[in-house]
Amino acid sequence: MRKYLLSVLLVAFSGITLAQVVHENETSVVYYMPKTEFIITLSYDRVEHEPGVFYQYAQRYLGTTDIILEKKVNYLLQDIQLTTQAVADTTRVYKIPTHVANGTCLVSLSHDGRLLGYNCSTQPAINTTQPAINSTQPAINTTPHNAVLPLLEEQFMAGSVAKMAEGAAKQIYRIRETRLNLLAGEVEHVPADGEAMKLVLEELEHQEQLLTELFVGRKSITHKTHTFSYVPTDNTENEIICRFSVHSGIVATDDLSGEPIYLSVQAKKQELGGSIEISSKTPTLSQLYYNIPGEGKIHVTYKGKDLLNTSYPIAQWGVAVPMSRQLFIGKQPVTIHSNPETGNILSIQQ
Repeated sequence: MRKYLLSVLLVAFSGITLAQVVHENETSVVYYMPKTEFIITLSYDRVEHEPGVFYQYAQRYLGTTDIILEKKVNYLLQDIQLTTQAVADTTRVYKIPTHVANGTCLVSLSHDGRLLGYNCSTQPAINTTQPAINSTQPAINTTPHNAVLPLLEEQFMAGSVAKMAEGAAKQIYRIRETRLNLLAGEVEHVPADGEAMKLVLEELEHQEQLLTELFVGRKSITHKTHTFSYVPTDNTENEIICRFSVHSGIVATDDLSGEPIYLSVQAKKQELGGSIEISSKTPTLSQLYYNIPGEGKIHVTYKGKDLLNTSYPIAQWGVAVPMSRQLFIGKQPVTIHSNPETGNILSIQQ
């Protein structure tokens, strides 16, 4: 994160304000409180079903009815991830005037003006986003596409589809018998070592899979993601953030072909009780503010099932509090690190 190091002056301040007004041509260092954005990523699969050329003979020769009968495409929702990122909240702007000569300090700002720290040239390593929240679905087996039928010459020359299917089925059973004989050691030429045996068995399994697909069909899966941002502003109950269709994947919120994905956010806004009264014994307040973030409980549902249920700190639901100027008067310089994601204090060192 790029930082701007600015030499500025701190002046006394007597009260808590929600925001400050910056006038044109005013000599001040301006900084902003952070604002939390949700980054929501939906992962889903595009599944293409294609019937095998011998699907009509699957039950006769392989004894199975679990086959693909028609070519179609559908979509499966697999995973949801939610992370957060911070941007400058331009509605919560603060300034440090530089015209009062009462000592100097070094203020570090992010590229968009969020406060990173005081008297610190580098920012300590912290996570800039919350950990991803995963909702994992079972993996789906995929099979490769083959343009050429994996048949022998005698099967191609059979003269009818039924005869070709019969030959393919016999080849499947021969492969199974060969694999069984290899494992039992009942072959003349046994692979030289374990690695060679593994390669032979893998190739036999691959050939059996290709031939079996001629009867039961195949699935081709393409993994897709859809990412969008969401800025929480207040309590939200069952807001439709998008829709998901088994025929089209992610669709617009007004497209009724898809089932809605609902987002609910319960806001717990930070509040300060009472008020600050300035007296001769009250420490003078500085122009340097930190943020005490609020909290949001996030709940995402789809078809009545929970996809996500967690909590995150929300910077814009916090309150800005000025630091005591007494921190900056001592002989030893004070170093303050701020969290650029939420605006709260990470550390104070002197």
